[in-house]
Amino acid sequence: MTAFALAIWLILLALAFPYARRAKHPDTPTLAAFLLFVMLFSVVSATLFFALSGIAASTGWASALAKPYWALLFLAVVFLPAFLFARWMIKRPPLNRPVPK
Repeated sequence: MTAFALAIWLILLALAFPYARRAKHPDTPTLAAFLLFVMLFSVVSATLFFALSGIAASTGWASALAKPYWALLFLAVVFLPAFLFARWMIKRPPLNRPVPK
């Protein structure tokens, strides 16, 4: 399942630039929105993937993830919150703080 998750992650990252360009806040530069989206999506999805994989392994549910339905449900639980969090962050207006002296 790890290779399948990696393939889905790569496909989602390939689609991230056009999405970030369209969904970003108007005051945010496109490259900054893309990099922020990719970083947050990657960190949150990796954290959820390894945490939930560990929980599934320790509770005996790891064998259920070999079935396609449960594997897709697991990946949806991993990637959907990561996508929503990254989306929320790029839609926020950028902070305009003065440079410290």
